Order: sequence, then structure tokens, then C-alpha cells
Amino acid sequence: MRLILVRHAKAESRDKWVNKDDLKRPLTKKGIKQAKQIAKFIKKKYPNVDAIVSSLAIRACDTAKFIAKKQPHCTFLLTPNINPEEGIEGFLRDKDRLEESWQTLVIVGHNPSISELVRFISAKGTLNLRVGKGCVVELEHDNDDNWMLVGLNNF
Repeated sequence: MRLILVRHAKAESRDKWVNKDDLKRPLTKKGIKQAKQIAKFIKKKYPNVDAIVSSLAIRACDTAKFIAKKQPHCTFLLTPNINPEEGIEGFLRDKDRLEESWQTLVIVGHNPSISELVRFISAKGTLNLRVGKGCVVELEHDNDDNWMLVGLNNF
């Protein structure tokens, strides 16, 4: 199985969203460009994504939608379990929703949850990974129940 973790593309500054719902913070023009580049990269490298799972935050949903446009036959799921405030626990709570038959799964979420998940599942807590906005982290699962980091791309 391949797990592609995507940190949402660049969104409007939090400073502009004081006293507003952070989940509604949209992508910037640069973020839209990043999201399109991410979608193109994923389509080229993984032409048959089985599913895309996104947090409910607009910036993550919109990033995921660009990916989904290039993957017309995949399942698209939204979940509050990977919203920014949920942390790694949210990712782990959602694992029961994942289909065993899925070979390539894309999850669009937030940091520090993505960095923490990679550190937790692939490096036994030893990897200090910086995941910027618009970053794609590629993991592969082997037969011995281990996850290996096989790619890290910033857009």
C-alpha cells in the first residue's frame, strides 16, 4: 500500500482571519497554483489513486479537489478527524474507515499532524521532518508491517 500525505497548499494568513472560523480560510492564488502542481505530480506518479481523504478545512478540501479532478475514479471522503485541532489521534481514529483493498491512498491534512504521523509510523519517533505548505510525503507499506518514507516533495 502507498500512503500519500499532502499538507494543504498555501492559505490566507491567519492574521487576516482573526475572530473568523479557521476552517473557512481559503487558498491564496499561490496556493491554487501549488494545488494544481500537486495534482499533476500525483497523477503522473500515481495514475490510479483509490481514495482521497481530506479534513473539512476549506484549504485542505480545495487542495484535495484539485487532486480528485485528475483522479476521476477514486473515492473522495471528508472527515473532521483530521481537522487541524485533532492531531495525530484523529488520523489514527480514522484508520478503520480505510479499505483494505486500497493500494494508493491520498490524505490531505495539516501540520504538525502529518509530521507526527510520519514520525510515528515510519521512524519509531526518531525522524524530525519539516512538512511545509504544499508538501507531498510518500510512504510505502511492506509485508512486514513497516512504513518506509520513499518521497518528500515541496511545491
